[in-house]
Amino acid sequence: MKLNNRAQNCAECEFMKKYDYGKKIYYCDHVDRIDDMGKLGVGELPEVSPMWCPLREKKSE
Repeated sequence: MKLNNRAQNCAECEFMKKYDYGKKIYYCDHVDRIDDMGKLGVGELPEVSPMWCPLREKKSE
């Protein structure tokens, strides 16, 4: 697999989920993520997706 040059925005991603226990906790719910927790941020989302994001990769054509 090859890294995609386009940085994925988590705010636009269908796999971004959040829950609120006093603070908003954002996480990735994609089954192929390599980060077990999938934590994206507390209080706000990062501007670009983390390097472990499975959507940053694409098959080379």
